[in-house]
Amino acid sequence: MKARISQRLARFGAERLPYIKALPRHQHVSAYATLVLDGRFTQLSYAARQHLEPGDVLINPSFDCHANKMLSRGITLVRLPWCQELTWGGVYRNVSIDVVRRLADKDPLEASGLLAEQLADKSYVSSVMSDWPDKLVMDLQANPRLEISEWAESVGLSRGYAWRCFKRSYGVGPAQFRCELNARAALLRVVSSKEPMSKAAVDFGFSDQAHMTRAITALTGTSPGRWRGRYLCQDRVARVTDGMLNINS
Repeated sequence: MKARISQRLARFGAERLPYIKALPRHQHVSAYATLVLDGRFTQLSYAARQHLEPGDVLINPSFDCHANKMLSRGITLVRLPWCQELTWGGVYRNVSIDVVRRLADKDPLEASGLLAEQLADKSYVSSVMSDWPDKLVMDLQANPRLEISEWAESVGLSRGYAWRCFKRSYGVGPAQFRCELNARAALLRVVSSKEPMSKAAVDFGFSDQAHMTRAITALTGTSPGRWRGRYLCQDRVARVTDGMLNINS
């Protein structure tokens, strides 16, 4: 895996972003929700390319990498904290966001809870674009061992042409993208279960645990063992806090 992608922290609350043609690929460790109030843009992420319009709610998952392309003269967003999100994320539509938006000005955390209640009985809509690079992303999601040259041949493309066009769309070649997908999937398994790391390595296409460790460290800057320790610590703190709240209630 190549040099680690730059990490960013989501700025919670409302923000007006002036027009920029494109925002380069970057990484967010923590999940967050985005409410689109005004403007249009495309997000290119591990969920493939998604087109966003005013009124949409975008869930950006844990350990996601994405780039953005503006399709309007600026956009207005509200970003909210979100719980750990182990899916690829996605888009919700037909959500009543006005109350959530107003509450976010006072308390982003409470607004996040209200949004979660509104989304509880809804499902992601199909907002993924349908060109062949996006189909390749979805096939890479489904198969961590997908051979890109064989895939390209199956859809009538040369390997070189597929590589160039994919990189032009996503900012990184398909082999690198596959490695990142597999590293993220393995890391989410590591932090959400107690099974041996060696099993996660095998399940997500790595030759051994050391290979997986190098890929996760290259992607996030931290080893999977440290990530697991951090999440176990957070879980213990949450259980102790819940116990204290129950005792005092």
